[in-house]
Amino acid sequence: SDLVALRVFDDRGAGYEEWVEQALSWVHEHQFAFENPITTVNLSLGGMWNGDSPPNWATLEDELSQLHAAGIFVSVAAGNAFQDYLAPGLSYPAVSEYVVPVSSTDSAGKMSDFSQRHARAIAAPGQAITSTVPGHMFGSGTGAGAFAAASGTSMAAPYIAGASVLVRQALELVGTSEVSEDWVYHHLRQTGDEVFDPVTGALYHRVDLAAALDALMPEDDHGDSP
Repeated sequence: SDLVALRVFDDRGAGYEEWVEQALSWVHEHQFAFENPITTVNLSLGGMWNGDSPPNWATLEDELSQLHAAGIFVSVAAGNAFQDYLAPGLSYPAVSEYVVPVSSTDSAGKMSDFSQRHARAIAAPGQAITSTVPGHMFGSGTGAGAFAAASGTSMAAPYIAGASVLVRQALELVGTSEVSEDWVYHHLRQTGDEVFDPVTGALYHRVDLAAALDALMPEDDHGDSP
């Protein structure tokens, strides 16, 4: 995969929705500026909110609508404030109708206790995920090239972004083009499994990437031997 990183936070992890707006507009304007077009956006960010629809202070809807219309898959962290609400709902912009909200599961595949959740969301691993971090994050003080484990729906959202890329690649391999965000989203839900949440008493969708790809790929004509 080719990766394009657009910085929307300062060194303290603080930012403004205006900065996110500018980045999303840049993606739309540069979708076809590279050898391979931009197909996916990951947003591991969000504002405090727990609802079924965007808050009245939402400012990203025009940009997210543009990306949706262009067929770009936008994966967004569902939010980490479930213990504040103890009810289904999503933060913003995860609650936008133009994106795919992503909840977090633990190593056992259960809903993470911090993860906001909703019937629209897809869950993916988001607890104790090891990744690269700058030295000043989490008090590590280890300089460049550091690794650390962190938990949050921000860690889960990239799993679904990556899953969408693999599903899109599988579709291209079998001759399908003009893939939309909605098609990939529904395919990931239909091929996933369900996890029961005792707090809300509801079932939520959890990604099963192997099943998603197996459902698209033709039978193997060659087997496993050389």
